[in-house]
Amino acid sequence: MNTAISFPIPKAPFDKWNFNVVGNSHFIDNVWDLTPLLHNKRAGVFSMGRLNFQLLEDFPNIIEPIKRYCYIRLGQVKPQSVAYEYSGLAGKIIDFMKFYGLISLEQIDTYYFMEFNIWLKRFFLKSDKSINGLAHISNTLLQVINVGQAMEFPFLSKEVIVLETSLWDWWGTNKQGREIRQFGPEDRSIPLTLWKQILQKAWDEPNIIEYVQGGRSKGLCRVNNAKFGILIQAYTGLRISEVLYLKIRCVEKDSQNRCWLNTEIEKTEREATLHKILIPESIYNLILDLDILTEPLRKEADQKNYLFYVLSQKRKNSTEDNGPQRYKPTPLESGKWNTYVLRPFLERNNLPATFKNSKNNSINISSHCFRHTFARIAVAEKNVNPSVVQTHFKHLSIEMTMHYVNLTKTDLKKSYLQRMVEADNIYIQGKEGIEFKKKISDVKIVDDLSEAVEKISKLFGINPLPFGLCLYDFKRGHCPHLGVQSCYIANCSDFITNETFLPSFENEISILSQHVHQCQKTGQIVEEKKAKFHLQKLHNIVEKIKSRI
Repeated sequence: MNTAISFPIPKAPFDKWNFNVVGNSHFIDNVWDLTPLLHNKRAGVFSMGRLNFQLLEDFPNIIEPIKRYCYIRLGQVKPQSVAYEYSGLAGKIIDFMKFYGLISLEQIDTYYFMEFNIWLKRFFLKSDKSINGLAHISNTLLQVINVGQAMEFPFLSKEVIVLETSLWDWWGTNKQGREIRQFGPEDRSIPLTLWKQILQKAWDEPNIIEYVQGGRSKGLCRVNNAKFGILIQAYTGLRISEVLYLKIRCVEKDSQNRCWLNTEIEKTEREATLHKILIPESIYNLILDLDILTEPLRKEADQKNYLFYVLSQKRKNSTEDNGPQRYKPTPLESGKWNTYVLRPFLERNNLPATFKNSKNNSINISSHCFRHTFARIAVAEKNVNPSVVQTHFKHLSIEMTMHYVNLTKTDLKKSYLQRMVEADNIYIQGKEGIEFKKKISDVKIVDDLSEAVEKISKLFGINPLPFGLCLYDFKRGHCPHLGVQSCYIANCSDFITNETFLPSFENEISILSQHVHQCQKTGQIVEEKKAKFHLQKLHNIVEKIKSRI
């Protein structure tokens, strides 16, 4: 969520910053309350919505530049990201300055910055998994200094930090903080044998773990969140946060008796967007059961529209006079899922907590492994087109989907060509498409498809798109048409598709139809005409594809 419009940068001198408003606080406050900026209003995330600068009170000179940097970052990224960056840096920089006898960031030059990195690696590098976090902490300090020097923050060194190599290379990570992968993406999909065991154990477990039998909390129950969360994630591929944030009445049936789940996607969008996905009837009924089970908990919770709740382990306001108070249900937070829900589930069912992947690397089972496994099964086992998985996951690029499926770009091209070979009909619009279709027809009578597919990929420029393939060979130079994402709209002769992409087209039609409706409401006539033009092109292609099925 971009909040830049809410955070103007003062052009006046030092004291003018103190009048800035940050959420429920002022710049000068020791604690910033960012909760008004959080899209997710669940109580459990409020701890990530507060920046406590009292942690730095022993070194008052470093508070001002770090505050200003955090203020600027709030105009660039989500508040939770700023809280994560600050909390990571605050504790470490204080300990480092005490260790080296420093009192201000003015003393942090290139020498001391590299000493900070060496100090982090010496005392906090426990395993390869901690490299990413430590690299991000170091990068936050570097950005505080670089941004502060550019904007003339007080109490900073005038010396520019010069590194012989990039910080990420020094730590052995890339810019996203992931370990460099020399041999393609890491395979995190759970082996099918273990996957089936996990699902079977989840279905076999009871819906309720414990009924509170006595005391003031009598009548409440602890729902088996592990069962419902594991099964919903396994059959939908949603992130665990998206599963736990599901709300009441989130499932429905259409006129064709198909079951749909309505959820919100935040991670790949600036604003949380509604997302509708098709689900099995068994999961539809499971969610209805969960809705009924948690109704007594919702009645006593402050936030009454969620499906996943926990009973606090601590009973508040306990005194000798009135005894323990009644438990208060609170929404279950995703940060606690792996430790407090998933791993205990694996332990009580005698299931392994790790597995060996296709590269013989040991992988700890986490909620995100379920997402990888869902994508891998859809593409590799059920032959679902990767573009359909991309739409389902709301990924911004097909490459991200391939990361989940654990396919390289070469594998992705072969996967697309394989589906073109297996398709009954191919939608083409020009000479290049005719030639491609002829080659595909020749391949269909060949026994060994892998070699034939390899030859075709060398004859044409194979560029996977969310809606089909682009045959343009970019070695010839820049594409003369409207661009990769617009090929299907421009009726480009290099664009081809088939019936396996219909779900992607239908989803795009739904989005454009909503856009047209919004333009009509706001009076955006020109934008409405553009959207209608694109919408008509999509309808024409869909009709032609369906007529050939």
